[in-house]
Amino acid sequence: MAATDNTRRGIGVSPGVACGPSLVLERRRAAVSAKTLDVAETASELGRLAEAVRRARAELEDLKVRADAALGQGVAQIFDAQMLLLEDAMFLGEVKHRLTERQQNAEWAVRQVGRDLSSRLSSISDVYLRERGTDVDDLTERLLRALLGEEGHRLDQLVEPVVLFAHDLTPSETAQLDPHMILGFATDIGSRSSHTAIVARSLEIPAVVGLHDITSALQSGEDVLIDGDAGFVIVGPDHDQLQEYRARDAVRVSQAEGYLADRDLPAETLDGFRVTVLANIEGAADAQSVLEHGGEGVGLFRSEYLYLRNPGVLPSEEEHYLEYRSVLEAMAPRAVSIRTLDIGGEKLLPGDPAASQTGAESLLGLRALRLALREREIFSTQLRGLLRASVHGRLQIMLPFVSGVEELREARGLIDEARRQLVDKGHEVAEVVPVGVMIEVPAAAMIVDLLADEADFFAIGSNDLIQYMLAVDRANDAVAHMYEPLHPAVIRILWHIVETARKKEIPVSMCGEMASEPLSVLILLGLGIDQLSMSPSAIPLIKNVVRRLSREKAKEVLERALELETASAIEDLALPQLLTALRDPTTD
Repeated sequence: MAATDNTRRGIGVSPGVACGPSLVLERRRAAVSAKTLDVAETASELGRLAEAVRRARAELEDLKVRADAALGQGVAQIFDAQMLLLEDAMFLGEVKHRLTERQQNAEWAVRQVGRDLSSRLSSISDVYLRERGTDVDDLTERLLRALLGEEGHRLDQLVEPVVLFAHDLTPSETAQLDPHMILGFATDIGSRSSHTAIVARSLEIPAVVGLHDITSALQSGEDVLIDGDAGFVIVGPDHDQLQEYRARDAVRVSQAEGYLADRDLPAETLDGFRVTVLANIEGAADAQSVLEHGGEGVGLFRSEYLYLRNPGVLPSEEEHYLEYRSVLEAMAPRAVSIRTLDIGGEKLLPGDPAASQTGAESLLGLRALRLALREREIFSTQLRGLLRASVHGRLQIMLPFVSGVEELREARGLIDEARRQLVDKGHEVAEVVPVGVMIEVPAAAMIVDLLADEADFFAIGSNDLIQYMLAVDRANDAVAHMYEPLHPAVIRILWHIVETARKKEIPVSMCGEMASEPLSVLILLGLGIDQLSMSPSAIPLIKNVVRRLSREKAKEVLERALELETASAIEDLALPQLLTALRDPTTD
């Protein structure tokens, strides 16, 4: 629906429509001030801190139990990271240091340490990891409330259902929302990869984020409508708007139920082109969700969680092995592609020069495979864990942020060396472990013919590839609107990658957000990409979309798209074709 005078456009992060009176939460942060302690006061201040930590841990353990029962282990894991922070030297250890060495009061020390750590996280180039600063902010406020004897927002005493508006909602606040009383929510800030968005999708609460100043433009009690699919908020919707959206939402719910019921049907086009639909996950605990949504394997396992769940402490070889073994066994005999650490030096190695990088600088800095090749022992530890786990399923190793053949050769050399080390110690290792390259840097896209001689498969990371191709940081509000997956340059580079890989007989998958967007899927089918990897919840829809399309028709759309000059022209071409197919799957 096009925006009108009473609409605001944000980012839809959880599908569905919600209508009702608004409840606007005031932005609340614990008010603290600095105080210099006398030496004699230090012991009692440490005692206050210990009691606040005990209370915070009890609250988080209760939240985890409730989230696990209501939403599953994958969501409950969100609170593991916060509990581990309560034991981490980078967080609680630094707070205690400020109390004892700088004579700072507990409240001020917690605020400063939390702010510093959150700022460091916000400088990470990966949008998903950047959002983890919200978890630090959540824990910081929880500790401060415990120190001050305050309570957070009380949303468990509502007397009527409302649509909630807030500057932001922490993951723990979101996990406590009652879907019967909170019809939907909208926030000034946020992104699709935030834990708040993840929890909203698990609760099946319609949500829109990134609305900038919606809370200052609204008063509690105003009638509102939010569209979590398109990312619209309508203030004071008229009768026609209400009727239109309610009808559309009824169709969406009915379709979603049908998609889930058909989740185990193959994703095969009307003319017999078979697509394998895979999942992107963060941990072994997510494997069950993959199977429940009809996933045919894991196309992207983000191993960064192992490094982030206990900040400041590197995971051991055994920890790597146990995590990878768990997911391989759960998914067997399906393939699992595990991406080696894709993280910036500013988070992994405290004190590293890369820690000073922020924003766009960190996008081009010491990260992912570049960091792994510099810190070889850290990388080799992960590789040994991966190879030990390889005997428990179909492992594929995926290397991120490759920009040249030299990097790929060097990485493969370290993999071979890790294999020799394990065999010498008597460990079993699978005879064949495919090693693939993520194509997310334009340099890699332009030399896929050279990389194909050294790699076993390619996985296109469309999120990074698009932002590097278009010079657009999609987390930057000033230019985010210029992030266009259907930009002619993007379509052409994808065509180059796939055509070259086909000639070299190298498999190609897509594991960025394009894989979960129906309009993009039409183009991807035209290209001949036969492996798509996405969030587990998106799998039933995309399998249904594939079954309603014709590969030959998709190729015709692609051929015409390659001649067009703008993203809007390509969208105008593809959208009617998609809608026609979805309305009438027999149309050719």
